[in-house]
Amino acid sequence: MDRMFRVVVACLLFAWPALATAQPGPETPSFLVGACTHFSQGKGIVELNIDSIKGAGIDAIRDEVGWGSIEREKGQLVMPERFDKYVRQAAAQGLHVLLILDYANRFYDDGDRPRSPEAIEGFCRYAEFVVRHFGDDVRLYEVWNEWDIGIGLPERHRKGGSPADYVKLLKAVYPRIKAAYPDAIVMAGGSTSGGVKRGWLEGIVKLGALDHCDAISIHSYNYNDKFPQRGPEACSAWMTDVQAMLARYNDGADVPFYVTEMGWPTHVTKGGTDPELSASYLARLYLLARTSPAFKGLWWYDFQDDGWNPKYNEDNFGLVRPDLTPKPAYHVLADISELLGAGHYINSLTTDDEHLRGLHFDRDGRDCWMLWSADDQDRQVVLKAEHPGGMLRIQQVGYDPYVTRWGFRAWADRRAEFVPDRLAFVVGHRPVMISGDLSGVAIADVVGRSRQDEEEK
Repeated sequence: MDRMFRVVVACLLFAWPALATAQPGPETPSFLVGACTHFSQGKGIVELNIDSIKGAGIDAIRDEVGWGSIEREKGQLVMPERFDKYVRQAAAQGLHVLLILDYANRFYDDGDRPRSPEAIEGFCRYAEFVVRHFGDDVRLYEVWNEWDIGIGLPERHRKGGSPADYVKLLKAVYPRIKAAYPDAIVMAGGSTSGGVKRGWLEGIVKLGALDHCDAISIHSYNYNDKFPQRGPEACSAWMTDVQAMLARYNDGADVPFYVTEMGWPTHVTKGGTDPELSASYLARLYLLARTSPAFKGLWWYDFQDDGWNPKYNEDNFGLVRPDLTPKPAYHVLADISELLGAGHYINSLTTDDEHLRGLHFDRDGRDCWMLWSADDQDRQVVLKAEHPGGMLRIQQVGYDPYVTRWGFRAWADRRAEFVPDRLAFVVGHRPVMISGDLSGVAIADVVGRSRQDEEEK
């Protein structure tokens, strides 16, 4: 009962106004909190999934309307009912829909990527048809998915596609999409992290891709790397470098940047991540994304697990299980989604501990700090206030918040005295959210509190 009382008090004292449901149309938020779905492939129950998606504070989904399913007879374009249903229902519920215009058609170029004039014209007609069909219900479009590796193609054509061929298609389809719906945001790239690192993305930029799109998108998976390269901080630093590369080809100006696939799957074999740690990595990557003004949206891959095999990575990417049971990452995203969408990044907090990361946000006129350990180890953080007195709300995201007053005594040292202007708590791999009046507050001390640190003593 006491715990429940504390939670209720925390919510009453520090409840923030709910973010108004975003409506489809010309305007989109400055940052999109997204998740990938596979409604086009018949996965999930659309109505139930959308309810669950909105429950996590997600405001955008990414799916596809494949060319091969729309032009099933050469020259005849028909929107399948299953495509129309999920797009219309998502838009009606206030979700921003990102549609991938992708994959080949068996009537053109032997089912390979469209490269001939006839195939490129066929792809352009298909893209125009989709854009006109959905009108104001869809504003976000991505030209192809992972052209650099050949996913989604018949086995005989499943090899890397050249930057030159991609840009040729992009140059043709971009003006056709914009003519059909001028407010469309057309993303180019959609490449794998390996494609970016091998120079494929820079290759399309060198060939003029930035003149034929509104934004660049990439996928940024790193879950198969070794720590710390597999962590969110390394991924964020790499994406910052990618954004800097794009700016160099854009006269130094930022290029709108989206990550349309990213995640740490929770399978139990090589490359898998413990569900609690995966949830922490999600929070940290989304929060770090908000530090870049060029970063416009991030889509977690994906929303719902594909199956129940604990050893198979593709069955374990989701925020929820196949039956929509939430995983830890779902609750974490629900706790930070309003901050991501409505908060304003102020600055990074600096400390003497290189592994303690801290970000300062403003949310509806309230200060909000997010703190975590980038090396995933526990640390005690001691705050100092110039004018202690107010209450602070503290929450390890994904768990219940609590409120506390100022005052600290390191009683485990036995002779320590009570200090009225200090407040202490432990942070680890999961971000801790501190909110309230943080004016005149600073980090006074950081003390390692992991089991390894204690054993070494």
